[in-house]
Amino acid sequence: MIAGERIAAALAAAPQTPLVHDGTTWRVGAELDAAIAVLAVQLRERAGAGRRVGIHAWNSAETLVAHLAAERAGVIRVPIDPAAPAAEAASIRDAAELDAIVVDDEHAGSGPNELVLSEKIWEADPIPADPVEVDPDDIASQIVRGVTAQGLFAIPISYGNWAAHMALANQLWRSDTYGRTSEPRCYLTVQQIMYGTSLIGTLPFLEAGWPQVVLRTFEPSAVFDAVARFDITATFMVPGMITRLVENATTRPASWRMHVLYGGAPFPLPEMRAAISTFGPNFTQLYGRFEGGWPITVLDGPDHARIGAGDDALATSCGRVVDGIEVDMREVGVDRRELRVRSACVSPAFRDPDGWCSLGDLASIDEHGYLRLHGRVDGMINTGSFHVYPDEVAAAILATFPAAVAADVTGEPDPRWGQTVAATVEWQAGTVAPSDAEFRAQLATRLAKYKVPRVLRHRVGAHPTRPQ
Repeated sequence: MIAGERIAAALAAAPQTPLVHDGTTWRVGAELDAAIAVLAVQLRERAGAGRRVGIHAWNSAETLVAHLAAERAGVIRVPIDPAAPAAEAASIRDAAELDAIVVDDEHAGSGPNELVLSEKIWEADPIPADPVEVDPDDIASQIVRGVTAQGLFAIPISYGNWAAHMALANQLWRSDTYGRTSEPRCYLTVQQIMYGTSLIGTLPFLEAGWPQVVLRTFEPSAVFDAVARFDITATFMVPGMITRLVENATTRPASWRMHVLYGGAPFPLPEMRAAISTFGPNFTQLYGRFEGGWPITVLDGPDHARIGAGDDALATSCGRVVDGIEVDMREVGVDRRELRVRSACVSPAFRDPDGWCSLGDLASIDEHGYLRLHGRVDGMINTGSFHVYPDEVAAAILATFPAAVAADVTGEPDPRWGQTVAATVEWQAGTVAPSDAEFRAQLATRLAKYKVPRVLRHRVGAHPTRPQ
């Protein structure tokens, strides 16, 4: 297959169609295609096909171009959270062994072989670029989960996976699964492009030739302004974003027809009902994993109407399995079944010989086909749509505090975030443990805020020194 061929064909078919609004102006298909080609050539010159290129930038039309240029260049793109502390971002860069990195102005100057994004990319003369042939199982992107003692932990997504996700999204957008969003359509990219929105809407809308607006970051006022200005019909958010919209909406906007796709974390029932009351049942919940496919199940608009009318039990479900996705339950203990999935969206690195991907989620499916989750087989913590791995947090604690002898990091139930990160830290005898505020402040220099433990327990004198 040819790297980036589908998006290139879509842009070529819509040369004068406004496709991306960056907060200042619309960019048409020909402009996007030319900018992607220019940056793709630069990435090939700096890194070469099959090499690793980081992308460390806030949302913008230029950042979207960077993701598409990396795909077209046949390189492995490694997105880095623009909100990550400098120390964490540096550890990801080092562990990923990047050959080059694309940054915005805010993140420039912190590493070698940087290519700084700017609006000049729209002024560059088009550069003819030879197509790059890739195998469908070649890695297109690595979704970073963290850096542990074993090195970079990232989910590899292949070129074939991306193509399968685009086909799945096309199927769901053109049905009623993602809401009755009749023409004209306009998508709002408000979650950072490196996350689920890229698979759900940002790239599928480009491939379909439909317009979208890209916001730098999530702010309720900016969302309401965009909805009113551009007649937004759909977006993807995490539940916490929806709750903030509700808190900032005095009344439902008269022109509101935006259907909100969401996922990545539990949506507490009171907050879900408040959202339905404010905006109507214009919601679809998505459940999936980057390694196994996104989405696997959906809880659609009619389901949310039932929840708004009082169906509490339905609110505990992740919805029903999407057409074309196979699921299975694997026995992992007494009354414990792990969910498995099989489809073209499954990452090659996570397939067994029969094509199944075990997701680590304990689950059940009721007689009506609704999936429910019951915890994890492993110790991964799911807090507010983010995945936190205990080993990474424990290692950061020991590296930050020399007097810490051991750290036990776990997930504990939380009504708002699903789970919260909890840490029990053992200190050398005679140590005065830092205050919780000081502990969190120091740890936040190494870890993203969502990884810093909210629950802290200290034990002093359990061990005289740190084990060697």
